[in-house]
Amino acid sequence: MIVMSGCGDGDDKPSAGPAAPSAPAATSVPPVTPAPAGLDDATRTTCAKAEKDITAALKEAAEAEKIGPPAGHSAVSAQYSAGAATLYTHAFTSSDEVNGAVKGVATAMTDLADTWAEAPGKAPSKADLTAARAKLKTACTAN
Repeated sequence: MIVMSGCGDGDDKPSAGPAAPSAPAATSVPPVTPAPAGLDDATRTTCAKAEKDITAALKEAAEAEKIGPPAGHSAVSAQYSAGAATLYTHAFTSSDEVNGAVKGVATAMTDLADTWAEAPGKAPSKADLTAARAKLKTACTAN
């Protein structure tokens, strides 16, 4: 029983058999490689699609503004809402920076949609949307 349980009889001499290596050989460990710089192809494609969708949404919103109040307010709001919803489909890339920037543009569009839905006396500022769009362009041109 003592032999089977791994306990010895006090004799601490090493066995004469070959010793197993305690650590794997250095050549068996794959080398660590840095992450590739820049955006991957899927993210670049997403950036292009997002830009196309933003441009289309802004064009549709501008057309809706021509309708004038009060129906025009609802139409513009609907166009910004639709544009924001479309953009959220692009917010799932391997780049957290691009994802955040896409969401920023979508949020700015949603804010504009909400403002237009309240029937403002004059067209609301698009400064937040312009800034969010610039941030997206910067994120999409990362190297």
